[in-house]
Amino acid sequence: MKLLARPRLTAAGLVVAAGFSAGASADPATLEKARRLLVENNPKQAYMELIGLQDKLAGNLDFDYLLGVAALDSGKIDDAIIAFERVLAVNPNHAGAQMDLARAYFAAGSFDLAEAGFKSLAASNPPPAAQQTIARYLEAINARKRQTTPGWLGYGELGLGYDTNITGVPSDFGAAAQQSFGIVGIEATGNSVKRKAGFGNAAGAMEYSVPLSRGWSVFAGGEGKLRGYEGESKYNSLSGEARAGGALNDGPTQWRALASYLVFNQDGEAPGDPAPTNDRRIASAQLDWKYSLDPRTQVGLTGQYGQVRFPTNEVEDFDQLYLQATWLKSFDAKGQPLLYLSAFGSDDRAVNKLPDGETDKSKNLAGLRSYAQYSVNPKLNLFNGLGFVMRRDKDAFARSTTVEKGKDKFSEFLVGLNWQFQKTCAVRTQYVYTRNNSNIAIYDFDRSEVSTAVRCDVN
Repeated sequence: MKLLARPRLTAAGLVVAAGFSAGASADPATLEKARRLLVENNPKQAYMELIGLQDKLAGNLDFDYLLGVAALDSGKIDDAIIAFERVLAVNPNHAGAQMDLARAYFAAGSFDLAEAGFKSLAASNPPPAAQQTIARYLEAINARKRQTTPGWLGYGELGLGYDTNITGVPSDFGAAAQQSFGIVGIEATGNSVKRKAGFGNAAGAMEYSVPLSRGWSVFAGGEGKLRGYEGESKYNSLSGEARAGGALNDGPTQWRALASYLVFNQDGEAPGDPAPTNDRRIASAQLDWKYSLDPRTQVGLTGQYGQVRFPTNEVEDFDQLYLQATWLKSFDAKGQPLLYLSAFGSDDRAVNKLPDGETDKSKNLAGLRSYAQYSVNPKLNLFNGLGFVMRRDKDAFARSTTVEKGKDKFSEFLVGLNWQFQKTCAVRTQYVYTRNNSNIAIYDFDRSEVSTAVRCDVN
């Protein structure tokens, strides 16, 4: 669900729209107190201050607009619609009331009326910030309409890039192997060689959804991804995923349950006869819950159980229990900033033992991630991502003969821009730097990747 921001009252009174005119006499102190409460993000108290005066002050533009804003942000949608309609009956060009009436229709589920209101505002050449808000609402309205109509959703993507460490290994493998296993003179071969190359990407997905009743829907679809490296064909990868599930949209609450199966194929160059590959298979079941605290803030929880299997390297097989908490916030400010935060952890239990018959590669993961976005204009936005993950091995000497308990600290930095050059198509250019600091030197590495991709959505 996309969070939607609207112009709101600020200390400078930025959304007291031009065109206010004097109506019936109102108590200036009461109106000023209501404005202050709205600035302080206390709409419920502002609503209580104003609603008792409605019989006396209805028809005053200042009063009706403030009452409408307070009612809307307090969840009193019917009162908000009536108040904004009174404003527009006196001043049809009141931009603030036009915007907030469309918002109120959206909140009430009257998507046709909301769409008409936002399209009318868009045609009036509003300021860039308002254009961005209107575009987000129109996009959300289209998404809501798709939820009530059977149909397909999907995307196609093509891209190019460059990867500085395809295999994710240290620069000096010999020294790392000596520290990790106490063996001198090992030379890097196959998957242990640090490799870099340009690559091409292709990806696509399609999903068909069918609405049922009372907010329920079911869906099924699939996704495929292909990456090919220049001069390093052993590391070309192909993956495909099939998924199906159901969803419930119940006002501010959303539930989504799904099951999926993913196949990932990559040969690699590991030694052995037959040589093990980097292939893996992942079967998972997932449950998501999201709740909108207000039109700009959303929280969520995700639980997932997965079985990860490596067909030619069974010692790596594990079952995973994964939990995640999220927070998403859009801000009423220039550029419509958006911030997403997540905290997560997993318990990964190995299925098979190492050759000693006692030790396995079970582990725990815990981490934090953030994503921030800033819109330069309605078609161009900048984004940044940060991530940090800690890994702790459960068994002694599971990944090394010289280090008892393996501990890794993985960091990620992402920056990029997204240009929407057509209604359903965009170009994304990004740079990603990752670094794994491990007390087992053979797992110590850094990696940079730069890429550009064109993506078009199908809906």
